[in-house]
Amino acid sequence: MAGCRRCGEVLGSHTARGVRLLIRTACSRDREALIRFYESLSRETVYTRFFAIIRYFDPYVDSLLRNSRAVVVVAEAPDGRIVGVAEAVGDEGGGAESGIAVLEEFQGAGVGTALGAAILEAARACGFRRLYGYVMPSNVAAYRLALKFGARVVGMYESLYRIEFDLAEGEDP
Repeated sequence: MAGCRRCGEVLGSHTARGVRLLIRTACSRDREALIRFYESLSRETVYTRFFAIIRYFDPYVDSLLRNSRAVVVVAEAPDGRIVGVAEAVGDEGGGAESGIAVLEEFQGAGVGTALGAAILEAARACGFRRLYGYVMPSNVAAYRLALKFGARVVGMYESLYRIEFDLAEGEDP
């Protein structure tokens, strides 16, 4: 799956807080910038993304970059700093679990929307048939974003909404 998108492939751009961001696929050379990104997130943002407090992101980033069924999209500032990340990690059934995180200073500026559109496009292009994720009921912004892109709530998993996007919709059977 990772081979379905070229390293550094540009998927679009977005201006947020007066900064023109490049939306592109991540590469192994982004390892350190990705680790810095995750380490710079607030505890609250880390918790709403991962549902746990994580102190060391090296293993997580390494697993993303080495996973042949993972697609990672970043929002990159002109100085090379990553300010947002969207991921889709494939499962055995043709679906992919997805998540988005955005630096606090860029939250509420459309970066999550730009990354959401890009990860849906990338996941579809990579052949995933379904994208799913989990959202805390208190994370109203993430819940609204998912609904904006056509997600449906398919149930609860512990205290989280499970949301799904059918990427095959509109295709002929």
